[in-house]
Amino acid sequence: MKTKLVFALLSAVAASQIHALEVQPGDFEELPNGTTMGLLYYNYTSSKDLYANDRKVSSNANLKANAGLARFIYAIHPIQSISIEPQVILPFGRVTASGDIAALGKTTAIGDITYGMPIKYIPNFAPKHTFGIAPFVTLPTGKYDNNSALNLGENRWNAIVQLAWLYHIHPQFTLDNIVDGTIYGKNSDYLGHSTLKQKTKYEYQSYLRYNISPTTALGIGGGWVWGGETKVN
Repeated sequence: MKTKLVFALLSAVAASQIHALEVQPGDFEELPNGTTMGLLYYNYTSSKDLYANDRKVSSNANLKANAGLARFIYAIHPIQSISIEPQVILPFGRVTASGDIAALGKTTAIGDITYGMPIKYIPNFAPKHTFGIAPFVTLPTGKYDNNSALNLGENRWNAIVQLAWLYHIHPQFTLDNIVDGTIYGKNSDYLGHSTLKQKTKYEYQSYLRYNISPTTALGIGGGWVWGGETKVN
């Protein structure tokens, strides 16, 4: 039934809002050797327009997500110009539906855990540049119920690879450029025991940072997402 399919795709969108691995300005700056960090992030997103088969079917499909991330990082310098920074990311949050999609309900839970291993390189011959590669793997550890339309756990794995180039234009200005690709596993226990598949998603992000001090910076930027088409059965 079309309504059921729309609801199913909406729950996939809700999960992706919680699990999106966005890069913050300065994330690919090299951390000092032996650094241990614990970070907390908060993100609020909302949407109201619903499209099916490229046509707008509702302007009152209200979906709100309050998401938090707990992130733990440790930095190791095996050689002078390279930093390896293993990390763990744990999402948590609340997703609420209302309006024309109120039947989806709401959920509050812990999401899927992500393990990452960013590697950052500052060449001695070009110290104004920083290059980085960051593989991440997300495991289906979060709360998941195939009878519920909204879940923070996705019941599938995904793998992300991010490539970064930072150009330190001036001691006070830095340009961050990051491109990534996400490969998704399938969820064979979706709503009504359906199968959910998603194509590879790509994203480009760019930020211009103003470094007020060694510990404080302001950044502005944006990004572009393409791919990631989701299908149920």
